[in-house]
Amino acid sequence: MRIEKGNSGESVREIQGLLGLKKDGEFGRITEEAVKKFQRRRGLVADGIVGNKTYAAMIAFTSDISDGTFIDNDGVLDDRGVYTTSEGLNIHRMYLDTDEYVTDRSTTVKDTIFIHHTAGRANPFKTIKNWNLDTRGRIATQYCIGGTSIKGDSTNDGVVVECFPDEYYAWHLGKVGSHHMHTHSIGIELNNWGYLYKDGDDYYNYVDIKIPKEQVVRLKRKFNGHYYYHKYTDAQIESLRLLILELKRRHPQVNINLGLPQMLLGMDKFEAFGFQQMAYDGEINGILTHTNVRRDKTDCSPQTNLVNMLINL
Repeated sequence: MRIEKGNSGESVREIQGLLGLKKDGEFGRITEEAVKKFQRRRGLVADGIVGNKTYAAMIAFTSDISDGTFIDNDGVLDDRGVYTTSEGLNIHRMYLDTDEYVTDRSTTVKDTIFIHHTAGRANPFKTIKNWNLDTRGRIATQYCIGGTSIKGDSTNDGVVVECFPDEYYAWHLGKVGSHHMHTHSIGIELNNWGYLYKDGDDYYNYVDIKIPKEQVVRLKRKFNGHYYYHKYTDAQIESLRLLILELKRRHPQVNINLGLPQMLLGMDKFEAFGFQQMAYDGEINGILTHTNVRRDKTDCSPQTNLVNMLINL
């Protein structure tokens, strides 16, 4: 078998169908790029030519999806429009390619929400686009909440983007004590630079970009090695609150009063946001943050607006 750029007909339509492309039967640039992307992610020679090995890999990948979900691996986010929750929160659906999240398992029951920050820029659409084009595999969170840029642009502040359907999951925690947490949790990212360092009177992020002073939070003591953090905006926190309420409605097994909200009522906020062995082992559900299950992470930090929102859910 050898199907390549310039070919046309039913065999090309089949390949386009396997890749989730428009089945026009013409093997052009878009089809070639989609084939190359598929090949790269599966360790094949990325020549854009569908030979026997590439075709077999496409068939194997398609057979993993048992519920009829179409394959979409064209490298372009799939715009599914905007919907409004019962709480009045607008959520944009911009879906990743189907090989960017796990679709080859039966529906999972979600019982935990994990909050992260991206350690990146403010635009959630660009964040998700980068996930779609990277080579890390199925690493993503289901939601991303935009922030205010370091230049003061608040266009995306509090904007919520959903990047794959409820019944699936992606790897967002790394190595933790229980695989259950990956398959049964919902990940949410806040667009935020994370920890900062001070140099003279100025503050910089980990890639030496200067952060405006009004976007800097100084904690009362160091959290995971750092005093200074990029501030979570009030709009982000409000959108996070409304999203949590929506997820509770859709996933009644998530008890939003357990996990961090419960710990914050009984212990110092720095301890509550710190590593918890029981959380690492998958024995705590509800709402958690990455730092609860990983000692090497700083997302999220115990900032006042986030703490108060969680306590008052």
